[in-house]
Amino acid sequence: MNIVFTIIGSAVVFVIVFGFAAYTRYLQHKETMALAEKGLLPPEKIGSKGKTIMQWGMIFSGLGVVLIMVLIPFAWGNFWLLLLFGLLPLALGLGLMLIHLFMQDWIKAEKPVKKTKVKKKEKSAAPEKKSE
Repeated sequence: MNIVFTIIGSAVVFVIVFGFAAYTRYLQHKETMALAEKGLLPPEKIGSKGKTIMQWGMIFSGLGVVLIMVLIPFAWGNFWLLLLFGLLPLALGLGLMLIHLFMQDWIKAEKPVKKTKVKKKEKSAAPEKKSE
C-alpha cells in the first residue's frame, strides 16, 4: 500500500512541476502576442541566457536526489522504481547543468563588439549671412 502512495505522490510532484512550467510558458507567449498586436517588441533579456537552464537543472537534480532518498526503502525489491522515479530527474537535471556550462563558452565566443557612435557636427539648414 505504501508503494502506491509513493508512486501517486511522485506523479503528483511531476504534474505540479511540469504544469507550472507549461503555465509559465503560456503566460510568456500570451504576453508576447499582446505586444505583437500593438506593434511592439518584447524587451531583450540581457544576461539571462542560460540562467534559466541552470535553474531548471538544479531543480530537477534536487528533485531526483530527494526522490532517490525517499524511494531507497521501497526499491529493495523493485530496482526499476528507483531508476524510473529517482534517477531519471537526476540525470535530466545534470544534463541541463552540462548544457548550461557548454552554453557559457558559446555565449562568450559569440559576444558582439560594441560599436561606438561618432557624433557629426550638425549643419544648419539656412546659411548664415555675413554682415558688412
